[in-house]
Amino acid sequence: MCSRTLIFALLAAALGGRAQEAPRTEPIDLPTVLRLAGADGIDIELAEARWREARAAADGSTLALFPTLSPGVGYRNHTGTAQSFGGPVSDVDKASLNAGATLSLSLELGEAVYRRLAAQQTAQAAEHGLAAQRRQTILQASLTYFDLAKSQQTVALLEDSVRSAREYYGQVGRAVQAGLAFKGDEIRAFGQVSRLELRLRQALDQRRGEAARLAQLLRLKITENLVPADDRPLALVLVDKDRKLDEYVQGALARRAEIKEAGSLQAAAQHQNDGARYGPLYPTLGAQVFAGGLGGSNGSAQRDFGKSTDTSVTLSWKIGAGGLFDHARSAATEARLRQTQLMETKTRDEIIRQVVEAQTHVIYLGQQLKITEEAVRSSEQGYRLALARKEFAVGIVLEALQSQQDLIQAKLEYAGTVGELNKAQVRLKAAAGE
Repeated sequence: MCSRTLIFALLAAALGGRAQEAPRTEPIDLPTVLRLAGADGIDIELAEARWREARAAADGSTLALFPTLSPGVGYRNHTGTAQSFGGPVSDVDKASLNAGATLSLSLELGEAVYRRLAAQQTAQAAEHGLAAQRRQTILQASLTYFDLAKSQQTVALLEDSVRSAREYYGQVGRAVQAGLAFKGDEIRAFGQVSRLELRLRQALDQRRGEAARLAQLLRLKITENLVPADDRPLALVLVDKDRKLDEYVQGALARRAEIKEAGSLQAAAQHQNDGARYGPLYPTLGAQVFAGGLGGSNGSAQRDFGKSTDTSVTLSWKIGAGGLFDHARSAATEARLRQTQLMETKTRDEIIRQVVEAQTHVIYLGQQLKITEEAVRSSEQGYRLALARKEFAVGIVLEALQSQQDLIQAKLEYAGTVGELNKAQVRLKAAAGE
């Protein structure tokens, strides 16, 4: 009896110590998760930075089509021998001063046009990538929230089970002391308490890890112990279960940002390939206009200062590397175009697979939910009958313990099925681009 009392006291101390050491919890609900995930995710900010970079590159390709203006002042001084235009060499001491602005343009017409088109498509691809990343971050946060909710429900269920098992253990212990029960029954009851306490510790550990992952996704303080605002297993209705698979697939292919991103990247690669093939056929336009003043003479830079204008225009073609007959460059751009075409096909197939898999999960998890509901009801009835038999002293402890384990397992399976069904519905909506 002393040993049993000591063991019971150690269990109580362990449970009490766990309650005292539990960190302060911060409740959070699903709407808050969706709002924070869509607004402040670090992956979203990275995607947004890539989009801004691509947008700046597209703007830069447009500015390259316009000439540059270079205002300035120039001074030149020469002392010593110099050769005149006619050929004689003589000592000359002269200086000159110019002031004005030079308008210059060096434009590879074909390259500039195709480069600009490719840059615009790349910027659009980055914009679609940002939308895809925002949707993916929201999806991950939603799934993590449902995992956290399932862990929270598991913890709550196991805490109730531990309390019930301890009460039952105490009742059996008192019956053993009174000589009304078998010592082995007390040992079995103690084993049930230990197993439930172990499962509770494991569930607490899992819940804390999922809370940390959710806080990381939402850019919250990771040390905060987030818990769902509602710890009851609630099966949400997010999708129409009677909707046909083809409708989901067609909607996904029309709405998913990943498809649009792949299409934009393919269009950019097409423009690059066209630029490599047809760009060298266009000439390079060179133009320069200087307008200002020029003055100078022997010993003075400011003498005879007056208006001065110089204009030059050139057209040229490049043959070789980067120009005409550069077959290696054309082969490289064709290979890059083929890669983007294959990536678009791969993305399309991946999206269709996601839709099919998600819809299948929703259908079968809905069926599993009905089965687990029946299992919970059956286990509750069996447990009540086992307790009644024990009260009338016609049952055995092992039967009651087994009935309790069956009930706990049925409730855990129900809570797990609810969580997986909610996750499957969210995956289906995300896969369909909704």
